[in-house]
Amino acid sequence: MDLLKPGQKLCICFQKEGNLVEIICTISQILDDRLVIDLPPYFMRYIAYLEVGCRLTVKVFSKLGTVDFNTIVITSPLEDNFSVELDYNAMKLTPGKDIPFINDIELMNIKSGETALTVKTFEISTEYIKFYSDNLLKIGEVFDCELILPKDYGTISFKITLTEVDPVYDNEYTAVYFTMTEDDRQALLYYMYLYSNNTD
Repeated sequence: MDLLKPGQKLCICFQKEGNLVEIICTISQILDDRLVIDLPPYFMRYIAYLEVGCRLTVKVFSKLGTVDFNTIVITSPLEDNFSVELDYNAMKLTPGKDIPFINDIELMNIKSGETALTVKTFEISTEYIKFYSDNLLKIGEVFDCELILPKDYGTISFKITLTEVDPVYDNEYTAVYFTMTEDDRQALLYYMYLYSNNTD
């Protein structure tokens, strides 16, 4: 499947004590019926939710949209690798114009010193954010940000550090959050989860 490639980011979503949890991972291998994924170091705090047979939601981010799978964990993360079973018949691709992950409808105000810009995002998670900017920005720059969510979902404030400029599209930037309140993180997570799940 062209939409899935090793090295691609994905997130595992599940419910924990009334809160939604999102674990940002990376695809390690793509097999005929499963994905092998690399888990982040903090996954052990959620080990009870990652046992063999647990049903989870997996979202894979691509420039065409978000690929959604209802999956079953079939290999314990305590073994050599961690894999999720794929059901290609149940796969759903939500085109970018319909969901917040790849949609450019979220505006973000960024400010650093005298520099103040409004940019458009195209991929959002609770760990990093990707956006377009025609202004030249440098890796390592720090910005105060306000993410303006559509449909009256509100505004979320945080600081970011630029970590990557796309090697092909030099106006596409990746940044990671280094300050965000837990309330804002939960608000962002619920926005992403509910908005995408209510979109056909």
